[in-house]
Amino acid sequence: MKPTKVSSPRPPAQGRRHGSRRKPAASLQRAANSPHKRTARLHEPREESSVRVPALLLACGNSLRQDDGVGLRIADAVEQLLPASHLRVVAGQQFTPEMAADVAAAELAIFVDASAADEPGAIRVAAVAARGDTPETHRLDAPALLAMAETLCGHAPAQAFTVTVGAAHFDYGEELSGELRQAVPRAVRLVENLVRAFTAGA
Repeated sequence: MKPTKVSSPRPPAQGRRHGSRRKPAASLQRAANSPHKRTARLHEPREESSVRVPALLLACGNSLRQDDGVGLRIADAVEQLLPASHLRVVAGQQFTPEMAADVAAAELAIFVDASAADEPGAIRVAAVAARGDTPETHRLDAPALLAMAETLCGHAPAQAFTVTVGAAHFDYGEELSGELRQAVPRAVRLVENLVRAFTAGA
């Protein structure tokens, strides 16, 4: 019997680096509220965290606790709209120290999560900066992750924003409440506009 010839796998494609020209935070916040005509895009694989990409979306939430999964829904939708060359998406039940490497590899970071402090369905966008004190690694938030990226990895994004959606229902279940189902498309549009405004100036 002749031996079967096995072809070697192709090496992975290398990510392309982008320029470092930046837009001010005020311009990006205005862009987040501007209308944009969406176009259908093919789903592309995300780049590895060691390869720099212009923007990173970090989504936090639990898809089995009703409204707590709104950040994951937003992340899934945005990932279908934007190419991997513009945006890397990372999602988890909570922010962890390991995510600091992803934050350090981006020039724009967007943190998406549910908020029990706001009215259900209310969307809040706010610029965020690295925390000055030493972050607590067992309870990380956006400022703490930015600080860890700068301290441990030597680089922090030029711009960072939090996008939160008010939530009220956290019982077991996979369905979002009515207010949050209506809020998801609006939040997706906000995130998309932030990314497109930033990458247009990169």
